[in-house]
Amino acid sequence: MGMIKLCVADNRFEADVLAGALGDAGIEYVLRSYQDTAYDGLFVSQKGFGAIYVEQADQQKAEAIIREVSQANSLAALARSIDHTLLKPEATLDDLGRLLDQCLENNFAAACVCPWMVPRAAEVLKGSEVAVCTVVDFPLGMSDYGGKLAQAVEAAKCGAVELDVVLNRGLVFSGDLGRAVDEIAAIVQAVSPAEVKVIMETSELGPRLTAEVAAALAPSGAAWLKTGSGHYGPATVEDVRIMRLAAADLGIKAAGGIRDLDQAMALIEAGAGRLGTSSGAQIIKQARDKWNLDG
Repeated sequence: MGMIKLCVADNRFEADVLAGALGDAGIEYVLRSYQDTAYDGLFVSQKGFGAIYVEQADQQKAEAIIREVSQANSLAALARSIDHTLLKPEATLDDLGRLLDQCLENNFAAACVCPWMVPRAAEVLKGSEVAVCTVVDFPLGMSDYGGKLAQAVEAAKCGAVELDVVLNRGLVFSGDLGRAVDEIAAIVQAVSPAEVKVIMETSELGPRLTAEVAAALAPSGAAWLKTGSGHYGPATVEDVRIMRLAAADLGIKAAGGIRDLDQAMALIEAGAGRLGTSSGAQIIKQARDKWNLDG
């Protein structure tokens, strides 16, 4: 019946993974890298690394395998976008233990925990890919610069490698955005190499100020901009888009009201690279169920 093109791999790693899955299933395939593809003696420039071909008779089975592998990769990528969060004032060490177990089980990007929990989280997560994250001047952001700086330095000293620092919105609304940005820049330098995510509270700023503040923070040294604390409103697709456009070189973290897979995927598609949520485990379960993945 002849061979047909099954799919295109974007890179060498993806090609190896897909080809390996087909080989494990006993399906014969041909991987033709575009670097090796010639037409009438001329090499043709094409998007991606290469194409995988299978016998037409194996098409249906091969497509199912590729779909399963792609969904598994999507699940892993989704998990690596989640900062699994425990910031309730009444949270206990038992709550922390459950959260850290879920972080390790799902290989989340980070465990975002109360400042007093940082040493314990750092101990449990040592040697894993899960980062220890905490908050600074949370949730109001109204401490003076010295207090905010001291909190950040102490958190980094105790083992936090990611710090979600609340911006002083009072300064912003007073027309002194420059001073608010300077505070963040100084904190970034003080806690390096820990990464700083700036909690902007976009629902309070509104679209115009969100864009202005994001653009002003772009050269501050912060690694990420975060929509909000979750105390003033949910993360929205529109806010993420505004931040993405205004600060193209910074990561965007969406947080607030993210409780299901559809919300999570919409925010990721809008440009969020991280999602702050206490529903991380539930979102992963929803993805497994929707994408028909076992485990």
